[in-house]
Amino acid sequence: MGRVAKLGAVAVFTKKGEVMNDRERDPVRLKLLKNPMFRIVVLWAVLMSLAIWRYHRRAGFEEERQNRAPRDAYLADGTLADERVAMLNSALPQCYHALAGFLNAGTPEARNQFVADPIGKAGRMAAFYSLNPFPRVDVKRLRRIDQELLKVGDEWMIGTRWQEGDDGAIYDAVFRRESGVWMLDWDHFSRFSEYPWVLFIAGDGPEKAEFRLLARKVTGVDVSDRGNSGLRFALHSPLSGKALGKGNAPVFVLDRGSDVGLLLQAAFDANHVGKHLFGYKMEPLGPEGLIRVRVVVKRIESGGVMRFEVEKVIACHWMDSDEPGFDLEKLKDESFGGI
Repeated sequence: MGRVAKLGAVAVFTKKGEVMNDRERDPVRLKLLKNPMFRIVVLWAVLMSLAIWRYHRRAGFEEERQNRAPRDAYLADGTLADERVAMLNSALPQCYHALAGFLNAGTPEARNQFVADPIGKAGRMAAFYSLNPFPRVDVKRLRRIDQELLKVGDEWMIGTRWQEGDDGAIYDAVFRRESGVWMLDWDHFSRFSEYPWVLFIAGDGPEKAEFRLLARKVTGVDVSDRGNSGLRFALHSPLSGKALGKGNAPVFVLDRGSDVGLLLQAAFDANHVGKHLFGYKMEPLGPEGLIRVRVVVKRIESGGVMRFEVEKVIACHWMDSDEPGFDLEKLKDESFGGI
């Protein structure tokens, strides 16, 4: 009989006596193989090994499938909310880095590296800041006060809100993911317009341009309101960190059944009942009743008189996305019964 000497976690066997030859071992093997209990134990061990092998094989396939699946698949509405929170938490440090880097940068070239689509934005940023001041923010006092995930079309974005100090200006910033890195949506942050609105309505600059503005529905007695066919609204210029700009706000009157009218009316109606686009849950900045719009406006001068016309509503928000926020064809069907 061999003795067992334990060395740590290893068992070492030392043998004594004669070793059995093959002729002596064969009867022992035959006796074991004929034993029913031995057969049951062997069969049980084989089945358990097979079951364990199949379990790990399936687990491996599932892990591989999940690793291959796009991360956005876990962010569908109503599924795996913890994944949404995890994504948000992992992205927020990058968001702060992008915003702080942009605000602290001293040159246009340095700023570009923190914004989404830096090559496409370089010319727009240079032209914009030649006519508009760059925001001066004490980044050390900047703190995040709210955040949320947004689904814009097929793209996930992150909406955030920041405040300078305890009672300073509030900044609204959206971030987009490019090559795995979250970058600042500069068009949204700067409220980009191709020309300053206050100069445009004063008769300066191009005859037609794209603007990010705030629309306010105007109520009152007017011949265009008869029969509830006319939509009257004013357009205001926003300023960074503030809800409204200063200056005149021209009043527009248009047909509610036009493409522009349908989109604006839908945005006003949604705002009235507190429905926000793309999953926004944060309360909008600024006075109640104002909506964000991205529009193309044309200035027409005749006989010393200027009038303005909204040619197109690109979107009912300020993000750098052509998703309008509402399905125009659906609005037409609902308004005209598909006629």
